[in-house]
Amino acid sequence: MGLFKDFFYCIDTSSLIDLKKTYPRNIFPSLWENFEKLISEGRIIAPREVLKELEQYADKTDVLLKWAKKNKKMFKDLDEAQLQNVSNILSNHPNFANAGKQGPHADPFIVALAMSEGCSVITQESQTKADKIPDICRKNNIESIPLIEFFIEQKWKF
Repeated sequence: MGLFKDFFYCIDTSSLIDLKKTYPRNIFPSLWENFEKLISEGRIIAPREVLKELEQYADKTDVLLKWAKKNKKMFKDLDEAQLQNVSNILSNHPNFANAGKQGPHADPFIVALAMSEGCSVITQESQTKADKIPDICRKNNIESIPLIEFFIEQKWKF
């Protein structure tokens, strides 16, 4: 799948939440259909920890959580390569894991999956001087883009 780097993405929880809030399915149905097509083709993925974050912060009636469970193919289990990447990331960037956060913390797993699969990351986090997803991606030569840039790269129009 590395051949599809420009069209192969690992998505962060923040981008899925923004997708729901900013682009509701009832107003942007073709966007959601396009998104689901890329998921079915295996071109949008996320670590299982993203689903765990959605489960932690949503109630059972949340449309995004229901949608995520219907599209569970996108959520990848942790494998040995990702585990090694997480270990390397956290040893080089110990502040990347939010020690004060309760529950799942997907960020290191997002970057680790992107490293393992050779794909870009979609995140709504901004690059800072602190350890955020875009910063860790940049330090590891991984492209990191916000959702709107992903739409532009895909040449989607609504």
